[in-house]
Amino acid sequence: MDTNHLKELLRKRQPEILEGIKASIRIDSVRGVPEDGAPYGKGPKEALEYALNLGKTFGFRTKNVDNRAGWVEIGEGEEMVAVLGHLDTVPLGDGWTHPGLEAIEENGRIYGRGILDDKGPTIGAIYALKAIQDLGIPLDRRIRVIFGTDEESGCSCIRHYVDSGEEIPVMGFTPDGSYPLIFFEKGMTTLRIGKEHVEEGEKKILRFEGGTAANIVTQECVLEVEGDLEVEEAEGVTVEKKDGITKVLAKGKSSHGSKPENGVNAAIRLLKAVRGNHFGGDFQRLTDFLLDKIGTETNGETLGIRYFDEETGETTVNLGVLRYSSDRMEASLDIRYPKNGEADRVYERMKENLDQYGLEILSCSTVKALYKPKDSELIQKLMKVYREGTGRDDEPLAIGGGTYAKMFPNMVAFGPTFEEDEETIHQPDEYAEIDKLMLCVELSAAAMVEMAVK
Repeated sequence: MDTNHLKELLRKRQPEILEGIKASIRIDSVRGVPEDGAPYGKGPKEALEYALNLGKTFGFRTKNVDNRAGWVEIGEGEEMVAVLGHLDTVPLGDGWTHPGLEAIEENGRIYGRGILDDKGPTIGAIYALKAIQDLGIPLDRRIRVIFGTDEESGCSCIRHYVDSGEEIPVMGFTPDGSYPLIFFEKGMTTLRIGKEHVEEGEKKILRFEGGTAANIVTQECVLEVEGDLEVEEAEGVTVEKKDGITKVLAKGKSSHGSKPENGVNAAIRLLKAVRGNHFGGDFQRLTDFLLDKIGTETNGETLGIRYFDEETGETTVNLGVLRYSSDRMEASLDIRYPKNGEADRVYERMKENLDQYGLEILSCSTVKALYKPKDSELIQKLMKVYREGTGRDDEPLAIGGGTYAKMFPNMVAFGPTFEEDEETIHQPDEYAEIDKLMLCVELSAAAMVEMAVK
């Protein structure tokens, strides 16, 4: 397939494409309060309507799926291939030096929330579809760009798409990861462990809490106990004794739960510092379990859940959120495993471990691994496009995180960022380099054609 004409046309239309992307960035599409006809709030609905209206302007077939998802489509044929992107964003947060909703262009970059995740590449894919149509490129399959509007809050948008009976693509990609592509995403088990109706021990626990999310290494943890505590001096641990209460504060280093080895867990730091005390009750049981079975180990070896695979890595275990009260004591564990991992076996082994300490599994959720063999048709097609379009010979990636690609079978993440790029997704001053954003649009266009030709 000669994509030179496609690339030339997209480059010619670069000003129009960038303005179209900027218009979407200027819509604040963080999930809001549900309203009639806007299940995720006004912003996501407005972003969806903008994308659909753009498709209508170009003469595409379009559909709004109950204001939760939508699609635009060209071509004929019994089968359909797709690009899946999302139009909702995370909140701006603090720390921006460029207005997050103004799509400011400066020094070869565009700044704005969603410019990479996912509005830039998703709106760009609509313009790519227009170029394919205008060039009259012969296609054996229909090409669809599908938009979700709830990816950042749980992906109920695409679950609704599927449950509504909408067509499933025979293959596709989502610009929701990294180049060259992600052929494997680890399976995930998230557990909340602990005890309801907590049994008090010899020392009264007034407060024990730490962490913000199951998939983030606990960065800060605090313990307050009535009476005196012996605390070993340790890096990142401070002690305050006042009015008959001992307060221990530990600080660590945050990291994503898929790479807990890159962080320092504040909760483990704290519990190691106070281990010389006998607490008794359920707090003692939780402390013993966390130190005996997890500690600073991040691969699940002591728990008996370490899997290793040459191609897709090994198990990771992250301790995330901890909370203690008289009603409930709990800790979250984010467990990820390579392609030879077994979710049922992970659950069974964790239950066996917890039983030894008189603890329980309070809740469990699992996400299946995504694995597409490197010699599969989809991977071969996308890698061909990548190598021809970039001149690079990078290898497909296996990651611990999860992408939007898990919403459909036979779909992988393809772009929009490169390994050497600064990580600004979900950060202040999220930006895209214009040349790389246009390259992403070109690669998406070529990939659509490649998938649509048998």
